[in-house]
Amino acid sequence: MSVLISGAGIAGLTLAYWLRRRGIEPVVVEHAPHGRLGGYGVDFFGTGYDVAARMGILDRLTPHRLPVDTVEFVDASGRSSSRLSAGLLERVIRGPHLPLMHTTLEGALLDAVAGEVEIRFADSVAEVRDTGDAVEVGFAGGAGGRFDLLVGADGIHSRTRELVFGAESRFVRPLGTRLASYPVPDRYGWGRVRAHYTEPGRQVVVYPGGEPGTLVALLLFRSPQGGSVPRDQRTGLLRERFAGAGWLTPSLLADAPAGESIFMDAMAQVVMPAWHRGRVVLIGDACGCMTMVSAQGVSMAMAGAYALAEALAAEPGHERAFARYEARMRPEVRRRQRNALLFARMLLPSGRAGLAVQGLANRIITRQTFAPVLRRQFGAGSILPPATTGGS
Repeated sequence: MSVLISGAGIAGLTLAYWLRRRGIEPVVVEHAPHGRLGGYGVDFFGTGYDVAARMGILDRLTPHRLPVDTVEFVDASGRSSSRLSAGLLERVIRGPHLPLMHTTLEGALLDAVAGEVEIRFADSVAEVRDTGDAVEVGFAGGAGGRFDLLVGADGIHSRTRELVFGAESRFVRPLGTRLASYPVPDRYGWGRVRAHYTEPGRQVVVYPGGEPGTLVALLLFRSPQGGSVPRDQRTGLLRERFAGAGWLTPSLLADAPAGESIFMDAMAQVVMPAWHRGRVVLIGDACGCMTMVSAQGVSMAMAGAYALAEALAAEPGHERAFARYEARMRPEVRRRQRNALLFARMLLPSGRAGLAVQGLANRIITRQTFAPVLRRQFGAGSILPPATTGGS
């Protein structure tokens, strides 16, 4: 069986690994020249950690753990008003936890499939024709190919989804918030803390980066418009939206790189009535984006890839395999989307009263007695059954 995977992100690379492990031949096509390496941090625990352990890549990840022990909510002077301590975090997750840069995880996945899987960088799917017995694909680079199956693992703005299921506007639900992330030099002697500073309609987050002497700035702000912002306009937009903001914001904006180096996107969820059609199926953010605030996007992307590879190896036909995969993953994704939607609505209060309510909620929820509540909110446990002999 030949499977074309559109997208060499976390979902696509994880799927390629497990398909190859199960005797299925994958080919990966990726529009970026060297992979989609995003400059932001991810919380890695639960199902994603479980899948990575079965892949044998934890030894490549652990040395690059971000030096973050606590989460603090600070005021304009930098004084902490509430704190999510390491002890509380351990009670919430109740298992291994690796804060990582997105680049670290994608790099380890690329290493895991190197020499085993064909990856065609700087190309993408441009045309799709499902003939019933195969999928004929035309590539943006001009060539074409015929495959047994096509998997869209190309993210929230999936071209595969658009070609096969319809326009992005039918499935993507913007949440009225835009986020941006970029590295800055550590001019502050920053400790092992991720700090959150919130004003009405905007928030600034700072945490240690993947390289010594660097920090990551994450800026979120209300923005009713969806769609992308041209790269050369991103720095200017941030400086406009965060003009007059307190705490470290002026310094972080002064250190912002050229807009081309800033990751920026609208916070949105993807909601679809079905994740497969004919010989085409979607995984990861392409079909079930939960937003970054869910802290579960990476885990569910890896879980979905694992579940799809398992179903394709176990079922006699792709129809049954796709149905099995979707039945396994959809309830988990829906639950996390609901939780993330509730959290996202409270993320950026519109006024001072809402900000005061948020501060009170932060002080309450970061008490030890609320660990079970946070655990339910972020779905920290693994959804995979125990591994069989041999780690598969």
